[in-house]
Amino acid sequence: MAQPPERTELLHSDVARFPRARLTVVKGPDKGAEVVLEGQAVVIGSEESCQLKLSDTSVSRRHVELSGGPGGYRVRDLRSTNGVFIEGVQVLEGRLTEKARLTIGRTELRFEPERQQIQWPLSQSDHFGDAFGQSTAMRRLFALLERAAPTESAIVLEGEPGVGKELLARAIHMMSERKEHPFAVVDLGSLPEQLVESDLFGHDVGAFTGSRSARPGAFEEAQGGTLFLDEVSELPLALQPKLLRAIEAKELKRPGAAGTLKLDVRVLASSQKDLEAEVRAGRFREDLFFKLSVFRVKVPPLRERAEDIPMLVRMFESKHHTAHPIPAETVEMLSRHDWPGNVRELRNVVERLAAFPDLGAGAIARALGKNIDGDESSGAKLRQEVAKQLLALPYHEAKERVLESFEKTYLMEHLKAAGGVVTRAAQRVGLPRQSVHRMLRRLGISSSDE
Repeated sequence: MAQPPERTELLHSDVARFPRARLTVVKGPDKGAEVVLEGQAVVIGSEESCQLKLSDTSVSRRHVELSGGPGGYRVRDLRSTNGVFIEGVQVLEGRLTEKARLTIGRTELRFEPERQQIQWPLSQSDHFGDAFGQSTAMRRLFALLERAAPTESAIVLEGEPGVGKELLARAIHMMSERKEHPFAVVDLGSLPEQLVESDLFGHDVGAFTGSRSARPGAFEEAQGGTLFLDEVSELPLALQPKLLRAIEAKELKRPGAAGTLKLDVRVLASSQKDLEAEVRAGRFREDLFFKLSVFRVKVPPLRERAEDIPMLVRMFESKHHTAHPIPAETVEMLSRHDWPGNVRELRNVVERLAAFPDLGAGAIARALGKNIDGDESSGAKLRQEVAKQLLALPYHEAKERVLESFEKTYLMEHLKAAGGVVTRAAQRVGLPRQSVHRMLRRLGISSSDE
């Protein structure tokens, strides 16, 4: 990945401080349940993988997320059915800095900051390998990895698709004493179950026919270096004991072969899923979890570090040497997008804009589902393009698309003017709050679109 066109020395504090907090269920079927908030992202809902699992049937599977850091704790409605209320006011997104009451379904929770301060060491650098970020969230991540990378310890990188887990794993390898040796990757999420064992441990093809042909697996390919197990939560339960033995005993027996092979491999892993929740659900062995997660690191999604977006846009843009830089107002708009595909999605959008600068507005509109006003030339081309696409559709489908575009723009503007509070937005547009909430969910408008 290319370096940003300009680099600025960081002068921020090397420690971020904010209060620890406690979230307690004070009303509902799960009264008394609680979780301590120390900056980690906590999802509340009825799904087994939630950090605070509730039995309330009016609570969605993944109802609300709280994540902390300097400036307070961010509350985000995960498109729940019955909404999220702070002190009786419905919100899509909010920030908690003092004692407050949250209501989800029939459950009431008390948020209460404590006197104890959480301290996050922050890196003095704005990058770790080819991963970049000046936000507190990323500098905290870099500080953790700077300490962990030179060790021989196993590391698990947890996070959503597109946040750069493999990029970070490669950087960890390059900052270790194993950097001169191989870095092997096995994507367990994409392999058919019947191929996982041979991809990891190899196979003697002709072991039982008398015509032997050894096929080494990823462990042998990574000898002396690092093995990265991408989406390790997808490893079949039947193979987990064999992986545990290979890591613990530092040896493996290739299927179909006699004898064992001594291993000198450091193991890194990644997972979209919360591995601790997978252990609780019985889908992942506890002993393997502890062996892999000597360091357990959460990689933040892009929506939690929106202040990094302008830097990333210019960095991706610099790779294409375009004669027409992306306008500042477009970068500002990109900073407000939710980015469900994270950095990978942002990179693809910037590449499209760099490749077709004269159709930039159209590229953004197609990528983000927003109405973008460009200059007169690009606006005319966008209108022509949209008209051509609509005329190619049946009447009813074209009508539905135009109406959806109007509804989305109209509601987003009123929601923005209402400070993200659904109740106030409903009053502005003259519709019942429940109707507006249903429309927002149907249109996929999340809090980051405010």
